[in-house]
Amino acid sequence: MRAFFKLLFALALAAGLLAVGNRLLEARAGGARPGRESASAVITQTPLQDVLLVNASHPLPEGYTPDDLVELYGEKRSFQLAESDIRLERSAFEAANRMFRQAKKDGVDGFILSSGYRTEAEQRALYEADKDGTAAEPGASEHQTGLAFDVTAYSDGGFKDTDQFRWLKAHCWDFGFILRYPEGREDVTGIPYEPWHYRYVGETIAAAIHENGWTLEEYCERSGG
Repeated sequence: MRAFFKLLFALALAAGLLAVGNRLLEARAGGARPGRESASAVITQTPLQDVLLVNASHPLPEGYTPDDLVELYGEKRSFQLAESDIRLERSAFEAANRMFRQAKKDGVDGFILSSGYRTEAEQRALYEADKDGTAAEPGASEHQTGLAFDVTAYSDGGFKDTDQFRWLKAHCWDFGFILRYPEGREDVTGIPYEPWHYRYVGETIAAAIHENGWTLEEYCERSGG
């Protein structure tokens, strides 16, 4: 099945079918901050699936709120929460639940979600309090989509040295997730390596990104974005 999706993607690309509609979610009110392009987040339309691209060059429109957010604390989960108020968009939550359930079956447990959806106000507060320049500007954070989460695990070292990370890196794409900011790709993503940050894009796009070694930006670029 993975080979089928890879072949479909290659044929579509060769035929020029992977066109980006560059549909704006809505007109972004106000101007951009200095140094950031005044473009909106785009939905890339491909024969495989639509995907939302959010970064410093493609910020979400002001006031953006995802549909169908789920309060994870009240849900039956196959993972732990660092805080009781973490939310995700429903499709991302359901896929994450399946993913961590499979990890447990494979003998890897103890995943802890430390962050999920953030409101624009929450992201702005983080950005304004940031002292080292690592926080994204309001609108430029994937956390505002409800499709991304940060994960950790109890460990004596960093998350990248855990069994949990190694399992996610090997299997997350099977469940529609990608390691959004991979090591050595900072020049493309504009974000330093974050082994804890995963983004839901759907299984077909995650497979294409995994099999080609792309970032989400590169996938969208090769789709015509």
